[in-house]
Amino acid sequence: MGAPSFKECIAADVSSVFLNRLEFADTHTVNGKKMVVLVDDNELLERDKAKLGSHADGVYKRRGLIYVAQKDFGKRPAIKSVLTLDGLAFRVMDCTAEAGILAIELEAAKT
Repeated sequence: MGAPSFKECIAADVSSVFLNRLEFADTHTVNGKKMVVLVDDNELLERDKAKLGSHADGVYKRRGLIYVAQKDFGKRPAIKSVLTLDGLAFRVMDCTAEAGILAIELEAAKT
């Protein structure tokens, strides 16, 4: 058997490096299923800088950005669909997939 391909190496890195529970990620319940999730609040700050002035007065929006392994999560969620994270309901605002990882931007509106 030959050496693993580049894609196989990247797939192995998803769990062992990027979504490593000993480093940054934790186990959370997403849509009723336990999986390893990395919650990234800093990236949202960077994204907000690009969207200055995109909020509504009098409305507080709880937001979050999570990264999950696509093999654990399954099919990409539709924009505006509901996703539950640890029992809290969020709306999916954006979802991108790269190298076996889904980056899902979440929002829950509270008045």
